[in-house]
Amino acid sequence: MKEQVSRMNTENQLPDASGLNISPPRLSGQAPSPVLNTVFRLLVILSGVFGAGWCFISAFSLPVLPLTVFAYTLLFTAAFAVIDSLKRFQPLLLFAFCFAYCTAVWYLRQSIFQGFLITVNRMMTAYAEHSDYEFPIYLVSAPPAQYSRLCTLFVLIILFLVTGLTSSAVIRRKSFWLAFSATFPLLLSALAFTITPYFPAVLLLFLCWTLMVLSRLSAEKKKDSSKRKQGFSVKSDAVSSRSGLLAVPAVLLSFALILAVFPPQNYRHPQTAEKLRTDMINTATDDSLLNGGKAFAGNVSHVDLSGAGRVEFTGKTALRVKTDRPYPLYLKSFAGSVYTGSSWELLPDSDYTGINQKLSELNVQNMSEKYAILTRRQNNPNFRPFGIQVQNVAAAKQCIYAPYNLTTTPQQISGVRFINDAFIRSGTLFGTGEYSLYAYALSEEASQSSPKEMLLSLAPNSLFRTRDAQAYLIAQNHLSRLNSTNIADYYKITLPDSLLNGLEGEKKTFVSAEQDYRLFLYDKYTQLPQGTKEKILNLMKQDERLKSFFAEDLTSSYSYASVSSISNAVKKYLSDHCYYTLSPKKPPQGMDFADYFLSESHEGYCVHFATAATVMLRAMGVPARYAEGYIVTAGDYLNVGNDGWANIPDSRAHAWVEFYSPGLGWQPFDVTPGFDPAKSLTQDNNPVNQPPAAITETSSAPPESAAQSEPETASSQPAQTESSSSASSAPGVAPQRNPDLSTTTLPLVLIAASITLLIVSTVIKRRVVIKRRSKTFALTDASRAAVAIYVYLAKLEKYGGEISEEISGLALKARFSRQGITEEERTRMVNYAEQTARTCYEQLPRAKRFAFKYVDNLI
Repeated sequence: MKEQVSRMNTENQLPDASGLNISPPRLSGQAPSPVLNTVFRLLVILSGVFGAGWCFISAFSLPVLPLTVFAYTLLFTAAFAVIDSLKRFQPLLLFAFCFAYCTAVWYLRQSIFQGFLITVNRMMTAYAEHSDYEFPIYLVSAPPAQYSRLCTLFVLIILFLVTGLTSSAVIRRKSFWLAFSATFPLLLSALAFTITPYFPAVLLLFLCWTLMVLSRLSAEKKKDSSKRKQGFSVKSDAVSSRSGLLAVPAVLLSFALILAVFPPQNYRHPQTAEKLRTDMINTATDDSLLNGGKAFAGNVSHVDLSGAGRVEFTGKTALRVKTDRPYPLYLKSFAGSVYTGSSWELLPDSDYTGINQKLSELNVQNMSEKYAILTRRQNNPNFRPFGIQVQNVAAAKQCIYAPYNLTTTPQQISGVRFINDAFIRSGTLFGTGEYSLYAYALSEEASQSSPKEMLLSLAPNSLFRTRDAQAYLIAQNHLSRLNSTNIADYYKITLPDSLLNGLEGEKKTFVSAEQDYRLFLYDKYTQLPQGTKEKILNLMKQDERLKSFFAEDLTSSYSYASVSSISNAVKKYLSDHCYYTLSPKKPPQGMDFADYFLSESHEGYCVHFATAATVMLRAMGVPARYAEGYIVTAGDYLNVGNDGWANIPDSRAHAWVEFYSPGLGWQPFDVTPGFDPAKSLTQDNNPVNQPPAAITETSSAPPESAAQSEPETASSQPAQTESSSSASSAPGVAPQRNPDLSTTTLPLVLIAASITLLIVSTVIKRRVVIKRRSKTFALTDASRAAVAIYVYLAKLEKYGGEISEEISGLALKARFSRQGITEEERTRMVNYAEQTARTCYEQLPRAKRFAFKYVDNLI
């Protein structure tokens, strides 16, 4: 009895009134069950490793041996689980296991490298199929029969590391973030390019993460965490394993319900998610560090009209061009198809599925070349072949600035991608620095045609003697005067089968494809947002000239004999009612861009005029598109150097309208007042139609008449074909070359240099801060030093540091006492601060240690 009382007096701390020491009340949790702990840990580790591994394997269709991967993954999991569960000899066993792993890697390095190449090639192929980029494919020296063995070997090397990190996260560190960091990259490698892995594998991965969150493993940093200040202690492993295992059925049931309601085969990536991914890629690839400036001639996915405010040009060279014919050119980099009221977007690829099948090998961007060959106009003075080389100096490297009427086909140039019927863009991640193209420069007369003119130029004379031909020509004659009642018929009229079958083989194929495309474009390129068409029509009907277009009587005072005459009427309207300035007002949030320009502001630059004209033409039923890029003027060729290159400044960035010419494809039409590449009239030449001084400070010239400000339609342009007859005959232009390697490697060098500079700056900053803090703590004025020490301790509080009452008292004494503190007291404060900092640092998780040491520079 005496021994028992003695032990109580020794162990207990709280004395009661009778002199006995009584320990505080304590609630002890249930002891952990080894079986439950083992089952739960293995379940979490295996779900994470198998989920991550098969997400990676299934996303890229890797040719692995499934049973081998399964067996070795179980082996890795068991080995790491045993090692991480041991207390004694754990470092020694872990070192031995990793040494064996490194020895195996060294011994099998050749096979592992071949497996790495096979895996990378599969990934590059998948990325190319799910993006607008081309990726390199590397040579594999191993025979195809060994691909499965080699790829399996490389995948197992990866899964060894994933298993080790996941096991450490679950058993030793109990950290959700470490487990997430070990498994998520394998899933991210697929999701970054919207590749969907095997869905059960994704669910396994989410099961691992969910179990770790629900069991609160990330919050339990110690095996037996005790909250003794509150008077209780809990065995965390017992709670986490039980709660985790109980959560498994609930999690699986939730997944089953989700799959039942939203089957994976019916899932589609939302447009917002696709747009976000595209914006992220464009932000990364179009950054000025990598690709040069964008201005309004550097878009490849959409044009944000809400940002069309003040524009300034530096006069620096954006492009360099070399051509064998000094033709004024429109170099297109983007064509906007869908108008939203605040932006120009591309048509979804799904919209092109049907028409691309009907077009077969005919690309709309090469239509004029096929038409010229079938009509034997290659040597016609109105069809002028030329070649052009382009060096991208400071423009957006993702853009390919191409002339109109290309003869270069998608098969004849590498490193770029033809974006359906719209434009060309670079096929490499960091853009293309130099390229060659061939094209036709069409005269103004040659760039305009109609369905009737196309048929007359392709069909033999004997075909027009038939009754069906006569009926077709009569129907076409009824379309010689156009207005709102028959404009749709003008585009949708097609040849009867009897006439179509009367054409020769290639001519029949071409006319059939052109008619299908004309039907396609009328529905797609007359689209406008709901409400926009009505507002624009009301504005146009107030104009006397345009009003006649909407009259039902074709005998009104104004007549429109062609699409060109309609376009010129729109151009005249803009010249009469709107003014040119580089400092326009931005539209109010939520207001339609074109409506604001036409009804309220009446001032803007090429982006405003081109957008307004396109919207007006669409409202009238005329298919039209917004286009942008650079123009090359006649004056640019006057300063060509001895090397033959002409410098194109950034002020040549421009926007214009495209209209469709049957048989020839899309042609440029400029509506911005005073612009004429043939006469070197651009935005750095003070366009004639500018707002008066009361409206803008940039110009005091009054608006001139439409006839004076109306520029001529610039020549359309030809394309590059490396092997075409017209291309091969073009003198003075070098053959097609691969993208400039210097422009491809330079961004990588800059990125590496930036990262190195950031690391060096961080290290230098930390040393400077520590040195300055040491000097402050050692100031001759001990009171000032004490206050600085107290401020330093206050910063440590957010990392768990505490300021003792003694230190607080010394700080108050130093701040308010006349005597201040002694040198001995200052030394105690310094020692306390250093000890507190070390303690905080050692107790922090590794992620926070970095911020503690290198961001806040506290140690």
